[in-house]
Amino acid sequence: MAKLNHINVLLNNQPQTMAIEEIFDPIAYPQLQAVTGKVSADFANQYLADYIKVDLVLGSLPSATNFSANETLTKDALLTALLTVANKDAAKLFQALSSTVQLNALAGIFRVLISPTQAIYSRFYLMYNPSTDQKRVVLGSFDLTEAAFDPAYNRFEEVMVFDSEELFDQLSAHFTKDLLPTTKAYFTDELLAAAEAQLKALKQDQDAQGQKVVIFSNEETDQIVQAELTNLLVKNVQKQIDADLISADTPLAMRNVTMDRTREREAEERLIQQRDMMLQLEKEAVSPRAEQPSLRSADQVAKKVKAALAEAISPEDLAVEKKYTTFLYDRPIERNVAKNITGLYIPSDTGQYPIPFGKLATVEQIKSGLQQIDAVMNGYQQYVVDYDDNYGKRFFEAILYGFTAPFMWEIRTKASLNPEDGNDVPNFLILGATAGSGKSTLLRIINQLTWGNENSMIDFGTIYPNETPQRKAKTVQALESYMKQGSTYPVLVDEIEPYFFQQPQYSRHLVVDTMNELVNSPKAIATLIGTTNYNGSFSMVRETARRTYYIQLDKVINDERKEEATQYIFDVRQSLNNTLFKDFVVRMAHRLADDDTNWRTFDATNGQLDFLAITRDIFKEYYRMAKMSVPAYVSDGLCDDFRESSRNKWAKLYLTQMDDFVFRSENNSLVFDITKLNSFNGFSNESAEEYRNSLPIEICVDGINGKSGKFLEMKADDFFNWISIKPELTAITHENGTTKVTTKVADEKPKKKKGFWARLFG
Repeated sequence: MAKLNHINVLLNNQPQTMAIEEIFDPIAYPQLQAVTGKVSADFANQYLADYIKVDLVLGSLPSATNFSANETLTKDALLTALLTVANKDAAKLFQALSSTVQLNALAGIFRVLISPTQAIYSRFYLMYNPSTDQKRVVLGSFDLTEAAFDPAYNRFEEVMVFDSEELFDQLSAHFTKDLLPTTKAYFTDELLAAAEAQLKALKQDQDAQGQKVVIFSNEETDQIVQAELTNLLVKNVQKQIDADLISADTPLAMRNVTMDRTREREAEERLIQQRDMMLQLEKEAVSPRAEQPSLRSADQVAKKVKAALAEAISPEDLAVEKKYTTFLYDRPIERNVAKNITGLYIPSDTGQYPIPFGKLATVEQIKSGLQQIDAVMNGYQQYVVDYDDNYGKRFFEAILYGFTAPFMWEIRTKASLNPEDGNDVPNFLILGATAGSGKSTLLRIINQLTWGNENSMIDFGTIYPNETPQRKAKTVQALESYMKQGSTYPVLVDEIEPYFFQQPQYSRHLVVDTMNELVNSPKAIATLIGTTNYNGSFSMVRETARRTYYIQLDKVINDERKEEATQYIFDVRQSLNNTLFKDFVVRMAHRLADDDTNWRTFDATNGQLDFLAITRDIFKEYYRMAKMSVPAYVSDGLCDDFRESSRNKWAKLYLTQMDDFVFRSENNSLVFDITKLNSFNGFSNESAEEYRNSLPIEICVDGINGKSGKFLEMKADDFFNWISIKPELTAITHENGTTKVTTKVADEKPKKKKGFWARLFG
């Protein structure tokens, strides 16, 4: 076997053979400052015991996860520190140290530190002799374990030794100024106090014969762990907030740390399965019967590999995977607006290579594209019962979202001042519609106007057959998989079943966790445009609603003109193409490349971030170019249908069930028993949760506590403002001395709310 140079040592840039005791020489350099990933007790006992001063910071192991800043703190540094404490790693290390090193630790000569709020990937070692002023720096990939310096291990390590005063001074200043303030003692006061108590007891015990070794009992370490976890979560974090070393928003990030835990757990489980598969392949690559183990032939191994990959996905899951057929890749790094190259790519007809997507249209082609959309809108105008311009805006909004969808992840990064802002640019558009409203046709039209055909639609109910075990969960997993194919073309899903929105384990898993992933780690994940049946009682859990653009299509096609309407829209769809969309993506690419583009436009009516504002501007530019007037169905801002639907739901409930709202004078609040919304009183079994979900948390007394449990408690003034009802509060005193306060709706018609307060309360 060829001899490899596993331990590559350079001394002042020259190859050198050096033993560990030569690199770490406590006689020549009696003081050590270091940042390392790990220190073993054996290494410390043998090579660090004779130093007169050691400050050792334990850094982090590099993470394969692309964490955001908050996640690095909460899911990397702090979580690692908590797990270290919970696993009693410090106590295990301390009692494995020699009595000499233990005494050095008690005397403050041997200090080990960790940073509970910073991921430290640095690795450097600073040695100093105060008598001779000699200074040495060691850089490298190694940790303080004997294995790191053993060439028999199949690992490469770099050890670069520099006798450089300038480099030493720079790194020592960095160590003292930047790293140390973020650290805390690894051997905590509680641990050292327990060790000191043992030594004191040993000193008084004649049978101990001068022994000074500390060994903790389980009871002692349990008590130490409890105190250390408490201090980590409270004192250490707060101390660093007070010192302005970490953000004051850290507690919020800590509170939200489990929001996407389901997704993370599934990823960890997949990783375990993948490792098991690869380990099995390793095993099967070797002949089991050979006296001297040897590798199988390439043909034999190839069969094993093929069989393993076939087992990894069932035929049923493979069929589901193939239902996703539309791929549009967004690669901003390849964008060249000078040549009108958008950075979007589609597969070639053979699927063997990508080809650029996007092409500027002529004015006539732009005009034709606008006329195609206008023909679609005229169909809704003619055949939808009680159609008006305000209602027509909802159809057009859906088309605008479809045009913008491939760039939504980029717009989110441009419009966000901080990660939390990313939730204002939803990755989900839901069309809540009654049967016969034309919602499925609208989805097909969006597909035709952007992709050029209608073959991309996926029927939610048929993703998996009805008899499939865990069908609901697997359906949501399939949608997640579609969104993460690398394509940014929207996933078009028809007839999403109501359970998806009403049961948190489904909507939260897909909507909330996906949005959390996007805002923390921006990447090209496809949007989802879906339809669902609106039956007058549609609801979403609050977290889902906040991250979803909901448009309500609650008017139907006139039954008496159904045949005429069907023929009309069929004829219109024959002429639809995606020429305008190809032009649009070029113009949007120009806006994305322009640093002066204002991505933070807010709706004047409801105060929401208008993530479609640039799209509206481009379309208005189209109308100017085509010398066409801007139609009435082109909106100046976002629709706010979920909030309006929720407001109407509660306004009707109050007007019809007024006596069930009990006024609580000491809190100026209304208390409502939500269990009254039951089938006995004419409500559906899901009504209670539908009403609870649609109640804004900001109008509840004590926030989320006000909308939990049997009794909902709402701030009276805010509630009445929200439902646009001005009550008269009348106190009635009964003969027995009790007082009941009732409400009576005033005759005065409420004024229409405008501006910021309308957003806050409705």
